[in-house]
This record gives sequence, structure tokens and C-alpha cells, in this order.
Amino acid sequence: MIFGKFKLEKIVQVDDKTRIDCTSLFTVDEASVSLVRIKPEASDSFYTVTSNKYLDWQYLTEGEKIISLEITTDGAPEVFTNTLTIISNSDDRLFSSDGDLITHEDDILNYVRSGRDSYLDKHRVAQERMLTYLNDQRIWDINGDKLGAAALLNVDEVRDWSKFLTLKIIYGSLSNQVEDIFSVKQKLYGDLASNARKSAVLRLDLNGDGNQDTNVDVRSMRIYRR
Repeated sequence: MIFGKFKLEKIVQVDDKTRIDCTSLFTVDEASVSLVRIKPEASDSFYTVTSNKYLDWQYLTEGEKIISLEITTDGAPEVFTNTLTIISNSDDRLFSSDGDLITHEDDILNYVRSGRDSYLDKHRVAQERMLTYLNDQRIWDINGDKLGAAALLNVDEVRDWSKFLTLKIIYGSLSNQVEDIFSVKQKLYGDLASNARKSAVLRLDLNGDGNQDTNVDVRSMRIYRR
């Protein structure tokens, strides 16, 4: 039997490098794998990746991309598929960028993990944590649902919160022992993120019409209706 396995990011932005990782594929009671090929989307071609079993790729258009993995042993090849979501920069609406990180850490891009060339994935994690924080504080839209990124009308109001939180996430993933330089920086940027959060005043669109409905003082969680 042949088992095709994928390790994929959940969401990737257009023009951002990502790795289609199939290194976990395996076989049982089969001849040795003789050929591995990956097709990054239905409209593309198969690329041979037998030696490393992954393909680094950059998508030029948004949408749901169907990825195909073809594995050949001594018989007919078997094909496995998975789906990757690609979104535009405007739909992603991240609250900070790698340029914001570089202003604090000149060499931060040296630590980008293999298969990527940016920290957009970490900025996205920071964004989700920030929106979850607002949800936990019961700051919801008019339907009582969790706010989306578009509800924060002025990204500049949360840029510091986002960039420091992103740096905290990055250094937390790099730290491998107590009190190493990465853990020290993780704490530093965690404190800065907390301070930036407490000083934020957010202009929110709660009904999705693109207009400001309320202000929120994050320090006190007071809501000021317009």
C-alpha cells in the first residue's frame, strides 16, 4: 500500500513562498518508491521531487488550489490530493509586516524557516490571537460573533501590538532552553506587546458596512458608540 501525506500551511498569501511538504509519505509491502511528483495546482504540470519529496512554490492568484501528489513504485502511479487556500493581501489584512520587524531586529529574516521567505504566517498567528483577545473581552459584531480583521478600520492603531506580538511568537519558536537569548527577547517583546495592547484605542466597524460604529479603549474595554 502507498500512503500519500501532506504538510501544508492552512492559508498562504498570493506571492508568498510556501512549501508543499510530502516527506511523510510511506509504503507498506511495496517495492521502493521510484518516482515522486507534485502538481501545485490543477492547471499546472507535475514536478519531479523524488529526492527531497517537497516542492517550494509561490502562487500568483488567489483561490482554492488542488495539489496532487503522484507516487510510483513498481506499478501504476497512485495520486493523492489536498487543498490549499490562497488569499490576497487585501483579504488577509495583516496588521503588521516584515518591514515592521526589521526596524527592531536587523537580522530577523535570517531565522525564517525553510520553505518560506517571509514571516507572513507569524503575522497571521498574531492577528488571530489579537482577534481572539477581543472576543474573550466580549467585543463582538452586531450579531454577537467574533470580529474579523476587516472590523478594525485603522490598522495603524494595532500595528505596534501586532509587530511586538509577532516578534514574541518568532522568538518563542526559536528558543530551546531557559534564559537563552531567544527566550530573553521573547519576554521583551511580550512585555512590549502587552503595553501596546493596553494603549490601543480601536475604531471598529461592527456591521460590515465599512463605516465606524464604535470606539474601544482596550485598556479599560470601554465602548464608545457613535
